[in-house]
Amino acid sequence: MTHYINDKKWLSVLKRLLLVSFWVVMISGVFAALAFAYKQEKELKCKKVFVNLYPLDVHFFNRQRVLEVIRKGFTSEKKLIGTPLEQINIPKFERELKKQIYIQDAEVYADMHGIVNIRVRQRVPILRLLRFDGTQYYLDKTGYKIPLSEHFTAHVPFANGNIFERYEKGDSVYSFVGNQLYQMALYVDKDPFLKAFIEQIFVKADNELVLIPKVGNAYIIFGDTKNLEVKFEKLLVFCKEGLNRIGWNKYRSIDLRFEGQVICKK
Repeated sequence: MTHYINDKKWLSVLKRLLLVSFWVVMISGVFAALAFAYKQEKELKCKKVFVNLYPLDVHFFNRQRVLEVIRKGFTSEKKLIGTPLEQINIPKFERELKKQIYIQDAEVYADMHGIVNIRVRQRVPILRLLRFDGTQYYLDKTGYKIPLSEHFTAHVPFANGNIFERYEKGDSVYSFVGNQLYQMALYVDKDPFLKAFIEQIFVKADNELVLIPKVGNAYIIFGDTKNLEVKFEKLLVFCKEGLNRIGWNKYRSIDLRFEGQVICKK
């Protein structure tokens, strides 16, 4: 009986020893794997730089100009390629890109294959403004003011006339007229027909807006942007059901200011 009890105790101790040994081996293996991965990561070098720019139809930046921004710490892309990833200041690259006036957002990261990935979201102009003093600039989709570029000209409606909205690079619209123009441009940009139809927005002395289309001889008296959607719906119906039948050169002016009607003058 005593011999049987001793055997049971010995088996219990043996099981515990085996379990402890198992976990020691497992933990040692995990630490070894982590140490190996860390060593591999430290030794990993940049093999390639991948630049992704969007939207694709905006060209303030291209691959070369993006690389020029991040090359401040390197003489060339070839110098960057072959450099250990731990020596590349990824956060600095991202900060420098985000400082650029034409860039809305940027993300830079390196993967385990040695590729430095750069994703750049450019600002999208929706209106080009000409101030009373001759200053020109763009408004983007967020109402952010950006300067004209020697690299890219955006094909967007052009606003001129009595525009006194100040221009400070990186500023947003603040005045009554500035906000009216921004709201109109934002609406036009979302509608494919209006985007192709409206060429110019003129601001009169009383702050009312007049639209100049790309086709026909008529100008469109819009007024302010109150009931903007209703006015544009009236214009779209009139163009499709009226002007398409009688011709685009029939009238000299089309007035949308009055509720429930479109007043035209020959």
